[in-house]
Amino acid sequence: MKAKILSDRLTKVEDKVIVAGFFSDVRPLKGLAGEIDWLFNGEISKLILDGKLTGQLGDSLLLYSSRLKTRNVLLLGMGKRENFDSTAVKNITKLLAQKLIGINIKSFTTEILGAGCSSLEVSAVLKLMLSELKRQDDAEVNFFIGEKEDDVSSLSKKLKGILDS
Repeated sequence: MKAKILSDRLTKVEDKVIVAGFFSDVRPLKGLAGEIDWLFNGEISKLILDGKLTGQLGDSLLLYSSRLKTRNVLLLGMGKRENFDSTAVKNITKLLAQKLIGINIKSFTTEILGAGCSSLEVSAVLKLMLSELKRQDDAEVNFFIGEKEDDVSSLSKKLKGILDS
């Protein structure tokens, strides 16, 4: 498995698919899902308001985008924010891996799920996600952190340490 920290504008990211997680009880959408919703002129919010997307654990939707260099966006429901703990991270990451295997995707970009929206440390979530994704030997994962260049070095060191262990 290959993994790296990616800091850039979302509109410049090139990959097979971008994965964005979102909670069922957090509105407006936060993180990568919120940024994608903004780029899509609120289309994701409209799907939520219409009841076609809920954010419940296991809820997912694959969208095509002409607004991003990465043409496919996978939205992944993470359940309620209050239930987001280490077990939830593992379960969501397993679900993510299953969905990507189902559509034959080995290379993808994802945010560090729940980062900044939960009580879990970002590095702890990163470690939990990697522990589940390591099972996909041929996977190539970019962990997207937006344009936070000051975080790249620190997170890259943590990522290397996790991968080497």
